[in-house]
Amino acid sequence: MTGLSLAHNLGKDNITIFDKSWRPGGRVSTRKNDNLLFDHGAHYLSINHEVEQLRILLNNLNIVDIKEINFSANFLKKEILRKKILIGKNGMNSIPRKIFDNLKIKSHFNTKITKIIKIKEKYTLFADNKEFNDFDLVLVCIPYLQAKELTNEFIDFNTKHEPRYDPIYTVMLSYEEDNNINIDGGLNLHRDISFFMRQNFKFPDLKDECWVLNLSSDFTTKNLDIDNKLLEEKVISIFERSFNVTQRTKFQNTHRWLYAQTKVTYNNLSKKNWIGSKDSKIFLSGDWVMGRSLSDAWNAGLQLSHYLKILNY
Repeated sequence: MTGLSLAHNLGKDNITIFDKSWRPGGRVSTRKNDNLLFDHGAHYLSINHEVEQLRILLNNLNIVDIKEINFSANFLKKEILRKKILIGKNGMNSIPRKIFDNLKIKSHFNTKITKIIKIKEKYTLFADNKEFNDFDLVLVCIPYLQAKELTNEFIDFNTKHEPRYDPIYTVMLSYEEDNNINIDGGLNLHRDISFFMRQNFKFPDLKDECWVLNLSSDFTTKNLDIDNKLLEEKVISIFERSFNVTQRTKFQNTHRWLYAQTKVTYNNLSKKNWIGSKDSKIFLSGDWVMGRSLSDAWNAGLQLSHYLKILNY
């Protein structure tokens, strides 16, 4: 989302986006398995987010819907309220995909950049056996540790200002029959499950009942190499006890997000909104700069774009 924000705000024809994934959006991800759909990365966008530019863009492109759901602010304390949220009209990943399609810029997906070199004031990017030449400016919008490894030849990093991430396991479940659960999502289902959300209100055509559950960052950190089958058995047991579910799952799957959400931001540590090389030709940004949300990631790109315009890029 930070890369898309930069491309949107710089608005030039000579921008190229590279992404190691097959589609734009990073953790704003929608997983499909046969006829099942799961927003297993970003779950929703706060209706009260403060990035006005993003709000206007989403409305202009007609990408999001407002949904009012039954939300448990703390399941263990049985706190339930009505909550309004913003969701992508065709899954959360439809948000970055629609923004990308609207940009109409050059792109290379399934392309992981592994090395950057400087040749006569220009930059060459390498990915596997391919190379891409003659870039004046390189903007790196990936998790901080990966960005640092890729650019440490050009940037003097301050170890006191290193942002910290929380890893999170996400488990996806589906049931053939309706379990008649009157909550659409919430927090603290269990000491080890920090978040849960039904997918059916996002995807009305789903025939099966689908859920996404996030393990807590503490549990994930302590069990980074847990067997997926054991993890799924644990989550299913907790979920079915919590809601008195008697049927068996039809589908289950696990995804581990190593850089799921920013715990301590770069801005909080340094009071700065990006990291740049001495020659002001390589810049690092991402959701680790401003905060963990989708809107924070967009805002990070917006802030860096203001500076790049001052430099006349």
